[in-house]
Amino acid sequence: DRPLPDFNLPVLGQERLLQRADLVGEPALLNVWATWCVSCRVEHPYLLQIAASGVPIYGINYKDEDAAAARWLAELGDPYRANIADREGSLGLDLGVYGAPETYLVDAEGVIRYRHVGVVDERVWQTILQPMYQQLSASGDRG
Repeated sequence: DRPLPDFNLPVLGQERLLQRADLVGEPALLNVWATWCVSCRVEHPYLLQIAASGVPIYGINYKDEDAAAARWLAELGDPYRANIADREGSLGLDLGVYGAPETYLVDAEGVIRYRHVGVVDERVWQTILQPMYQQLSASGDRG
């Protein structure tokens, strides 16, 4: 467990910046993805299902081009509450990203509780991430 690194990066397709403070307050998933990542395309439909169930997911668009990322989301759907444009990979470097996809479970205080390297599919969600997310959600209901 370690704190989510500080960052101040643009939101994909918007003229505003997102920072660490914007992600705290509730448990959430942080998903590292890119249009050049074949496995990301495989996991994308499942992320849409997770988001549809009410789980907040923030994207980190890693070392990618904004236009390509916007096309991808328009074509495949957008499961993300917001997408951080990590064009140079600085946030990825601070997180210790090996490659895409990677998914982090972050608690309401902004502490990384779990890191999953590779595709999130039904098995990973049902057996690992969802139980941990539900536990964090239940313990975080302090109002």
